[in-house]
Amino acid sequence: IIVNYNNRGFLKDCLDSIYNSTRRVSFEIIFVDNHSSDNSVEFVRHTYPKVQVIENPANFGFCRANNQGLKIYRGKYALLLNTDTVVKDGAFDRLVEFMDTHPEAGACGPKLLNTDGTPQHQGGLFNKRFWLSKTPVAVDYVIGACLMVRREVIDKVGGLDENFFFSNEDLDWCRRLRAAGWRIYFVPEAKVTHFGGYTIKKFNQKIFVEGFRGGLYFAKKHYGSFVYQIYRALLAVAMLIAALFSLLFYPLLKNKQKLPAFIQIFSICLTGKLTPYPIPHAPSLLLISNGHAEDLAAAAIGAEIRNSLPEIELRALPLVGLGKAYDKQSIPNLGLKKILPSGGFAKEGLAHFLQDLAAGLFGQFTKQIAILRAEAKNADLIVAVGDAYVVALCGLFGRKPLLFVDGPKSVRIEGYWPIEKWLLKKYCQKVVVQDKETADYLIKNGIPAEYLGSWIMDYVPVTGEDFGIAKDKTVIGILPGTREEAYDNLLLCLNLFDEIRGENMVGLVASTLDKEKIGKQAASLGWAFSPLNEHSLTGKLVSKKGSTVLIAEGKFGDVCLRSKLIIGLAGIANEQAAAFGKPVVCFSGSGAQTTLRRWQEIHKITGDSMLILPGNIKQKTEKILELLHDEKRLAEMGRLGKASKPQWGGVKRISAAALTMIRAFSHSP
Repeated sequence: IIVNYNNRGFLKDCLDSIYNSTRRVSFEIIFVDNHSSDNSVEFVRHTYPKVQVIENPANFGFCRANNQGLKIYRGKYALLLNTDTVVKDGAFDRLVEFMDTHPEAGACGPKLLNTDGTPQHQGGLFNKRFWLSKTPVAVDYVIGACLMVRREVIDKVGGLDENFFFSNEDLDWCRRLRAAGWRIYFVPEAKVTHFGGYTIKKFNQKIFVEGFRGGLYFAKKHYGSFVYQIYRALLAVAMLIAALFSLLFYPLLKNKQKLPAFIQIFSICLTGKLTPYPIPHAPSLLLISNGHAEDLAAAAIGAEIRNSLPEIELRALPLVGLGKAYDKQSIPNLGLKKILPSGGFAKEGLAHFLQDLAAGLFGQFTKQIAILRAEAKNADLIVAVGDAYVVALCGLFGRKPLLFVDGPKSVRIEGYWPIEKWLLKKYCQKVVVQDKETADYLIKNGIPAEYLGSWIMDYVPVTGEDFGIAKDKTVIGILPGTREEAYDNLLLCLNLFDEIRGENMVGLVASTLDKEKIGKQAASLGWAFSPLNEHSLTGKLVSKKGSTVLIAEGKFGDVCLRSKLIIGLAGIANEQAAAFGKPVVCFSGSGAQTTLRRWQEIHKITGDSMLILPGNIKQKTEKILELLHDEKRLAEMGRLGKASKPQWGGVKRISAAALTMIRAFSHSP
């Protein structure tokens, strides 16, 4: 993460050195520009197109700008790097290697060199001269010119304290890190040249003042009121003397800005105003979702909004499950990360509701309300993806403008209950639905609804992976789902595949399930599991009959495209597979998501692109084999599936609508 303010002259050497010196580790570069006027942004975008650029509308300061990068970085480690640096050969490789082999290390820094190659001073008056050490050594801090921090540390202690504008923020971060139980190391094998001070060699009144303000804030935060008051008094006396001498010899002053700077610092000492220069308010968005597919949609919308408005503050509250989709997009996840037995489908029956109740449903509910109330206070807009339950929560406890993405509902399936229409009309500024018929119905009922195209396909990546499977092989895709019952459903699918298998047929599972647990459960049916690590495959299952089923992780879209037919027990993933133009078969399985009633609801969306299989395993086998030999019917099912989800790109259009609302409701200048 590189923060820049009018330092274009250093950028080429800095960025070139990163690319040229880092060979053994993968990395991304996030360049955050604080409203430079020297064409820095244009230079980086043109010369280094792979660099992710965040362009701020004002100078947000060093801390806030770095925190913008810390919110979106995807790596195991984050590294803060000044623009006035040149990375020596292998420096980052060595820092990563050190962190990998020292799990107790929360952060580390390299040996900083002056331009003449001598070690750069990295300590205060009373620090040991650790920067002269020839071996790694534990230290109290390393300076922020080049500082690598472990992701777990950032998740635990947070980013930089934005009450610092410039200076002392690295000392504060390291102090908080050590208080949380982590160690900090100086790693001299890694070397970085630091021009140190050259980026601010011209006297800058703002930076000069903020340096002293940061020092006062640091003293008050970490040393208490007594030390702070002494430092404040001494600094006031020093600034008063400096101001008087500057005034006395004003005609001789080479830099006339020093006098107002001394006066400003003296004023800070008198008033005790320790907050930085006023910074424009960053718009804030709260994402709320209640289901796995809903998490994926909300996370995709949040990521798209952040691409268009990098300074936005994002928070996410998944009501069901772990919210992993938010974690993958580096969106702060406020969820409780507890999975209830129904997996979010308590409404499917009394038994499911009672199971959730026994597992702590009401306790989880009250905690989620508390989180929602607290987070909504700072939000300019709430984007909720789910059903009317989410609308009720946001309306009653969020009390902020609400854009609601109605995930499961469609008049093709069933109409809206009066209470649902009342909630939508009362609490939603905009309702986005999944088809035009539903939008027209809601509009007639006085609800601000809009159809913006299909969004469920927008967060399904396709990479072109063929999994190393020969082209003449018939591939049967298997979608067991993502919830706990998916393990039982996978066994049902394996049993069925073992019956329909042919000599030239292979099964391909799109899975996020635990491989060891898959292996143990499959063994109970006589399937042998072996791990794989090639062509995006993570495992292979072989039955006693010789059937082969491969397991692919994180490649759902590619699994669909490589398959001739999909056996799907995965809810909305069945809709997505059909939209790829793949015939889908399903049947009643384990859990609330795979009931006959649920399949009938989904069938109203997919039409005859999805076939619900009745009967026993023999009857299911006969139906699938009959279908596999009917190319005309397969083609028609594929056509119907594609037609069920027209106008992909809904995420971009929903995000654009959200941005319009954010700008309308934001209390930023």
